[in-house]
Amino acid sequence: MRITAIVLLLLATCLLGVAHAQVVFPADSAYVPLRCGNAVVTDGLADTAGFLDERDLVGDPPAPAAYRAADTTNLYLRIRLEKDAMQATMLQPFSWGMEFDLDNDTTDYELLILVDGTTGAQGSVSIFRNTATTLTNDPNDPADTPAAQTHAFPMNGRSVAAGGSNFGGSPDFFLDFAVPWSELMPLGLDHDTPTRAWIASSTSQNSLNGDFVCHDGAGGAATLGNSASDPTTGDPNNPGAGNGTGHLEGGGGCTTTRGNAGLLALLAFIVLRRNRRAQ
Repeated sequence: MRITAIVLLLLATCLLGVAHAQVVFPADSAYVPLRCGNAVVTDGLADTAGFLDERDLVGDPPAPAAYRAADTTNLYLRIRLEKDAMQATMLQPFSWGMEFDLDNDTTDYELLILVDGTTGAQGSVSIFRNTATTLTNDPNDPADTPAAQTHAFPMNGRSVAAGGSNFGGSPDFFLDFAVPWSELMPLGLDHDTPTRAWIASSTSQNSLNGDFVCHDGAGGAATLGNSASDPTTGDPNNPGAGNGTGHLEGGGGCTTTRGNAGLLALLAFIVLRRNRRAQ
């Protein structure tokens, strides 16, 4: 019985390590730009009043403003910012995210993935549903609260230098964040789901109201109708197949790689064999 208990403890520890592991982000080459107007998404420097520096999304054809990547575990989102969204170990007190259309109606959105630094601490990465439209054709329509899923930003997000990108004369930064497909699919976004996206900064905890890509802020407020991406699918690379190459590292020597899957199987076999002998 003692051996069985130890094996079960090892299994539980390994599985818990995988469940709470820090996301391993893919290489830059894995990210695919979103598109609008049949071109990669772009956005001008300081084009929206009140949304400057880390709130200013920037991009041009050689350096697009927003990207996605995917593997079998996560959807990865990337936004190019004029300044670093982090100050030391803390997110700046704003938010950034992407809203997604899931019903082919661009007067509303159904899903919001948001990086939130407005509440202090180290910030969060959350998934929100939007089931009741109160502001039609408005990206500031508040999503349902509380969030359907929330992760700590240090586990599911990062800010990294955007090499070779210097809008405004200073180095730009990528804000990267990831959410699991296992949380997105029950909410309606799968690898092959037809969708459009809206990408922006914000001051809100459950909507977007700031600087939008594919929209010139000098031309007035962004609407869902005038700032949507081109039609796409949930997975930018291989819709429906989900055969990416990324993996999620586990804790304490455990990973979701093939070698450790074999270890888990061996431990399970030991438990079953000992239990049979005890009968």
